[in-house]
Amino acid sequence: MASNEDASAVADLKGGHPPAVKVGGMRIVQHKKEPEKPEQPALTQEEEEEFGSSPPKTDKHHSSAVVSGAVTKGDKDFPPEAVKVYHDKPMPTHAKPRAPQIQHIHQPR
Repeated sequence: MASNEDASAVADLKGGHPPAVKVGGMRIVQHKKEPEKPEQPALTQEEEEEFGSSPPKTDKHHSSAVVSGAVTKGDKDFPPEAVKVYHDKPMPTHAKPRAPQIQHIHQPR
C-alpha cells in the first residue's frame, strides 16, 4: 500500500512540485514563509584569535571626521532645518492668471 501512495504522489507532481492551485480557472498565489534564521553562535577562543573580534559599530551621524583638513561634525554641520529649506521648492509670491484659450475655427469667410 505504501508503494501505491508513493506512486500517486509522484504522479501528481508537475516539474518536481505540485501543480498550481486553481479556483474558477484562476491561479491562487500561495506564499511560502521563510523559516527563521538561527543566530550565529558566538566565536570560540580559537576562532577569535584566528579571525579577530568584530569592531564595535560607530554612530555615523554623531561622529567627527577630518575631510580635506576640516573637521566635520556629522549632522551638526547641516542641521535638518537647513537641509529642508534647501530642498523645498519656494512658493510663488502671486498667482499667475490663466491665459484664455481662443478657439480657432479654420473656415473661409
